[in-house]
Amino acid sequence: MLRKVEAFLTPSKLDALRDMLVKLKIEGMSVMQVQGFGTRSKVKNGTPQFEDRVKVEIVVDESKIDGVLRGIQALAGDGQIGAGKVFVIPVEDAVRLSTRESGKSAVT
Repeated sequence: MLRKVEAFLTPSKLDALRDMLVKLKIEGMSVMQVQGFGTRSKVKNGTPQFEDRVKVEIVVDESKIDGVLRGIQALAGDGQIGAGKVFVIPVEDAVRLSTRESGKSAVT
């Protein structure tokens, strides 16, 4: 089965994350600049303030998920409030449009 990792991180961690994924032979990721707030965000006049983050999406075979999660935690889990969050979501299928490969072969 495939898994999708959605990681919300501080932008300063992005290059290190890319380098870690390359070492794990993860062959792709998508990155979006986002803003958000959470329960521990700075508050001004009673209103949580938006903070800049990057959202990284990675789809991997489940055999690689533990290494990816350990790597993200090692580089971004610095114990600081606002370090980020990671979500793991099952992916039913994937299709590589150029070759029509599906499943695991579509993401490796």
